Amino acid sequence: MNAQELLKLALEHEQKYQFPSFCRDDVWELGCDLVESCKQYDGPLAVEIDIAGGMVFRYYPSGTGAFHEMWLERKRKTVQLLEKSSLRVSAELKTSGQTLEKDMLLDPMKYADCGGGFPLRMKGGCIFGFVGVSGLTDTVDHDALIGGLNRFFKRHGYL
Repeated sequence: MNAQELLKLALEHEQKYQFPSFCRDDVWELGCDLVESCKQYDGPLAVEIDIAGGMVFRYYPSGTGAFHEMWLERKRKTVQLLEKSSLRVSAELKTSGQTLEKDMLLDPMKYADCGGGFPLRMKGGCIFGFVGVSGLTDTVDHDALIGGLNRFFKRHGYL
């Protein structure tokens, strides 16, 4: 997919996966759905869920560790600051010919312009958290993440 197609897809996902309700009890289910989605891919994927600035779910299977934690932190900071999926940020930068460092004045060692980070948003726009996946290419990370959100939304009848 080119950057324009990725941007369109990221925008569609952000619109589609907005929660009508969410409570801390939902964290475990969403985390398990993300882990199950990640198991479909060839390679270990780390998963994190952050609610209101607090880490509430982490899954680091064999083959993941501090390197993945670093990438998840960078994705989380990007999503929290810009209130967009990290794939959307990446696609927007590519389509405009801009960079995090030069045009947004963000340190690329602290922020990531790649897929795998996603805002948890209530219908109507209020962001209450972050979900992230890291371990493979950024588009695969994004796909695994969306697969987990899709499982959760279908099970709860949101789709």
